[in-house]
Amino acid sequence: MTTAVQGQNAEEDHATLKRFYRHRAETFSFFLDVDGQQRLKLEDPVFTWTGLDYQSLRNTAAANSGDVFVWTYGGRAVVVGGVLSQPFGTGREVYHEFQALIETPPMPISSPMKWGERWSPVGVKLRPIPRAVTPVAGTDSEAIRRRDIQMRGLARQFEAQTRSAQTGKIHSLKLQPKAIFRLNAKELSDARSPVIDGSLFLFTNQLGTDPELTLLIECHRNGDELTWKYAPGSLAFQELWLKHNGTPVWHLPNYLDDPGDGNFVSSRSHDNVSLDEIKQEMQQQ
Repeated sequence: MTTAVQGQNAEEDHATLKRFYRHRAETFSFFLDVDGQQRLKLEDPVFTWTGLDYQSLRNTAAANSGDVFVWTYGGRAVVVGGVLSQPFGTGREVYHEFQALIETPPMPISSPMKWGERWSPVGVKLRPIPRAVTPVAGTDSEAIRRRDIQMRGLARQFEAQTRSAQTGKIHSLKLQPKAIFRLNAKELSDARSPVIDGSLFLFTNQLGTDPELTLLIECHRNGDELTWKYAPGSLAFQELWLKHNGTPVWHLPNYLDDPGDGNFVSSRSHDNVSLDEIKQEMQQQ
């Protein structure tokens, strides 16, 4: 739970921030086409976190916090995003972070933010997982359960690191043991997708549960053959690395120094906003 920033009731303040994160997520609309017919669906929050890594930096007892959201289309997770805030002055700074997850990116969006005003993702190429186990075939509950076990095992083959923007030191990230989001098998089937299953995993900061790196694992069908593919992504402006069974497979530079492949964006939307101002914003819109 987030410690109170200004109010006297920590639980009430935390609930206010939770509503605000959802409110901010709903202000963004993603589409796959120029005409706006293929609109992505905003799912319920898939991960709620608090972080301790900014406490010493900000000299405050209040932790940073946020929610992670997923936008889907045809059963596939297309965009993952975070809405978060951290103590600043007498209030909080609010940030938004978005990462394209698959080869089909959403259309560019613009927003009135302090930096990162336009996001034009190019799409992420999914890669085969080397020497992966053969995916369990089938659509029954037992097959679905066994593929879940397989995906969790595959996720554990990866390890991630980040470089602290404050100290320059490289730190290991921790994999959350369960996927934060499982693809919708019925929607995938209805859309006649070549993807039959998949899960989205998170690597988080060691000091809290602040999400830093995303790992999408999907089961693809090519004729009669099923294969596992993966795509790494970011939910942090810090430099990131990913390894698979000890072999480096992905690197993303610090976003503030280099936007990298353009599939990630981080923006600050509010400076030193109070909880009262947050409540007023939600009432006005």
